Amino acid sequence: MKKRNFPSPSNSLLFFIDERRTGKGNIEEAYEKAMINLETSMEKDLLEILKSLDISSSVKSDRYSLPYNNTIEHTGYGESYLNAAYDRRPFFKKIVKELLDKDPYKIRFFIFAEVEDALLMGKVKYYFNYYVHN
Repeated sequence: MKKRNFPSPSNSLLFFIDERRTGKGNIEEAYEKAMINLETSMEKDLLEILKSLDISSSVKSDRYSLPYNNTIEHTGYGESYLNAAYDRRPFFKKIVKELLDKDPYKIRFFIFAEVEDALLMGKVKYYFNYYVHN
């Protein structure tokens, strides 16, 4: 499993963590929980998209333990509109394009995301890790 790095607490893209604003609670635990919620939400949406494309897909129940052999990476950058880094559409387009090119029948996958420090507004790195079944 890839270890999740905790960005600088002053990173603009951590606006969604209440513990950061209030100064109460464990920011790192709240960040981990928020990122897992984001990943789960994205996986749920992606399952529906893949189903409509007639690609049999499932998410590994034990998060991050899948012995994947393919990865699709995407970087979302914070812009004047901070939510732009969390826009999943460009990431999903990249995933769908690659999967349609490879034409798999059945896959298992999980999504891993983390906020990283970068100049200006920060960035979010997304990883779509998947295993193609024969």
